[in-house]
Amino acid sequence: MSDVEMSFLEHLDEFRRRLISSFLVLVVATMACYIFFQPILDFVKLPLPDELRDLQFTVFGFMQVFMVRFKLAIIGGFIVTSPYIIYQVLAFFAPAFHEKERKYVFTILPVMVALFFTGVAFAFYVVLPAAITWLYGQGQGQLEFLMKADDYIGFVSLFLISFGVVFETPLVIVLLIKLGIVDRRKLRENWRIAYVASFVIAAMATPDWSIVSMSILGVVLVLLFELSMLFTRWL
Repeated sequence: MSDVEMSFLEHLDEFRRRLISSFLVLVVATMACYIFFQPILDFVKLPLPDELRDLQFTVFGFMQVFMVRFKLAIIGGFIVTSPYIIYQVLAFFAPAFHEKERKYVFTILPVMVALFFTGVAFAFYVVLPAAITWLYGQGQGQLEFLMKADDYIGFVSLFLISFGVVFETPLVIVLLIKLGIVDRRKLRENWRIAYVASFVIAAMATPDWSIVSMSILGVVLVLLFELSMLFTRWL
């Protein structure tokens, strides 16, 4: 990355180019997800219990049919293009970093993306099925269940994004220690506070607030904290 200073107008032009580039990539990905709406919708239904997977989603009004499809498409497009968008954001701000900081930022980009998608996959395949089964079971067969399309897609999306962001915690810890902002020894000594904070974060990050989701995420955050401590031991 060049260290040549740029004028305000040059920065503005670079921002415009990166914004347009990110927007076009997002539009293409959204259009692709819009076209493949049916297989994506079938995939999104996977966390549902077997008895609910064949139920039709409910919508109220003609516009909601389009809006549900568009919402699913733009969420899918954003998830697919998020690595490219994150890179464009970091590349724009990179000149403001010191050379050492800049090296760390671009080195951790693949790790950041990997952790985000690991969190999304963990939420989708492990936590969501358990959470939905627990929540559905609270009715004990006494309530008629209708799946509103917009509610379900919003619920799943918020769940996946929350877990994806929370899984960035180890990266944040490693960076804070590596840049000298936090002392590793003091953080290790205050492990009890870190454990409590993990479960507090889990309680805030889980959209359903079910004990199942909060417990699983809390335990995972504790494990991620310990892995971060282990990894920074050799830094």
